[in-house]
Amino acid sequence: MRIPLLLCLSLLLLPGAGAVERIPGTTTSYSVSRDPITDVNTGFVVLPEINDTTGQTRFILRCANYDRQELWAWMSSKFELSSQDDADTGIKPAVTIRLGDDPPTVLSDSDLSVVLNGDETVDRSAIGFNGAVVRRIVNGLNAGKRLVVRVNRPSGGQALTYTFPAAGVSTAWAKVNGCAPQRSGAGSATPNPVTVTPAPGAQAPKFIRWYFTTCRDASSGVTRTGLTAGRAHLCDLVIDTVPNGARPVRAEFRYELEYRDAARSGKLTLDATDVWPPAGGTNTALRQSGSQLIFTLPLNVRARADRVYTSLNVTATVYFSNGTSKRVYEPLPVRP
Repeated sequence: MRIPLLLCLSLLLLPGAGAVERIPGTTTSYSVSRDPITDVNTGFVVLPEINDTTGQTRFILRCANYDRQELWAWMSSKFELSSQDDADTGIKPAVTIRLGDDPPTVLSDSDLSVVLNGDETVDRSAIGFNGAVVRRIVNGLNAGKRLVVRVNRPSGGQALTYTFPAAGVSTAWAKVNGCAPQRSGAGSATPNPVTVTPAPGAQAPKFIRWYFTTCRDASSGVTRTGLTAGRAHLCDLVIDTVPNGARPVRAEFRYELEYRDAARSGKLTLDATDVWPPAGGTNTALRQSGSQLIFTLPLNVRARADRVYTSLNVTATVYFSNGTSKRVYEPLPVRP
């Protein structure tokens, strides 16, 4: 099954869940809540579909995924969006969205996620949305633009088209603090990720090899085999694995620079740390192709007249759903 996977527990059974409130004069509702242990903002905003009188079709903006602070969304439908065969093979429907009168956008496979029930079976009546597209949807709804979602199911049949109104969303979004971390008191800091103790005998998937493939220039789109100093890049770190059922749930990336100047050569450890899922303005991403984990990292090395950087060395630590972790180290060449 492909990742990312998003957990869709009952909205009212999450730790620290608060009451669901409706914005007066609208169908939009929200819940202000936080995890009582980690202080992670677990709030959410719910938009019922305008034509579904059963209330089963809804678009939900979520502030947390598992125990992580992460903005994502999922749409539940009164109709199944995929067959059991599709679910078993990780095939997702084709989805097009439109905000107000903006041009329609066909979402890529990486914008969509399989949604899991509480027992970790695939919810075939739901589809998840992740990454930058969720922020675009939030911005559009807050600007008063209705959201239209069209779903073409993999197994065929008539396309499903759903409309979600924007009325009340801006108020509800403010109530859940814009999905920013909820504070438990004055001066509280954003919580660190929860450490999960592995079960006895639990093992991480075996890593066979790891390597960088290409780096895409963030401005021009030109692909390179390494970094060019002074240019921002999006670089793919590939890890070939032997899967064992454990899913990646978090990754951290730390860096050191190798350099030479007129006097010497050396290494410099950087303070910056990137994480997946993205946090703090970083733009990391993960996709899976078969047994490969492919992390896309936003990388940029300064061009300096007095020093030549020759390599950016990346240490990646990948954490898995069974509480295990595994680390790799891979250099990436830097060219002037």
